[in-house]
Amino acid sequence: MIDDIREHFEKEYPREGCGVIGIVKGKKRWFSCDNIADSTEDFIMSSSQYLEIKKKCDIFAIVHSHPDTTNEASEYDVNCCNVLGIPYYIFSYPDMELNIVEPKTKAYPLTGREYKFGVTDCFEAMRDYLAEQSIDIPPRIPFEDNWWNNSLNYFTEENIKNWNHIKVDSPQKNDVLIFKVQADVPDHCGVYLGNDVFFHHAENRLSCREHLYPFWGQYIVGIYRYVA
Repeated sequence: MIDDIREHFEKEYPREGCGVIGIVKGKKRWFSCDNIADSTEDFIMSSSQYLEIKKKCDIFAIVHSHPDTTNEASEYDVNCCNVLGIPYYIFSYPDMELNIVEPKTKAYPLTGREYKFGVTDCFEAMRDYLAEQSIDIPPRIPFEDNWWNNSLNYFTEENIKNWNHIKVDSPQKNDVLIFKVQADVPDHCGVYLGNDVFFHHAENRLSCREHLYPFWGQYIVGIYRYVA
């Protein structure tokens, strides 16, 4: 990805190059954007391109270059970063030294999380997402690492019933999806968002929104809906 970013900056030089890093199917992906600013010492990202990218993925970071100078963030960079609540990746060019500016108001993000079993995994992603929808899932019972390969089923009807969820035939927004992907027992979960899109966190990937089909939908073994 860094080579693609450098190539874009080279094309834009001496203007500032800009773009975004998005999360697509749990992986970081670079999207270049046009700089429509009049000045060579500033960048204004094409709003139409930005909105089109947002339709395809979750935005992980805003990226731009500082040609022939340092990667120090300007006051404008910091203010925009805080307003958007999205990290700013600022590269000096041509040496490509990176400065990451984090927004002061940034909450722990749902998307773009690194996977760590028991801390930031599919269960915690589901639980945190539903908490933002005012749906509380009880803390997990103790999970044994690699439980799915030992035929231990933590997504039993009894456990899910304790979440105040009932089984349904077809999904609606905020329904819990249970999958059986690579084990003899259900081994993954997510939350349905509507329009064939769900939110989840797969092992060795970043948490993200993703289409159910053609891959994930074939592994659904249960759909569950919250009842107050």
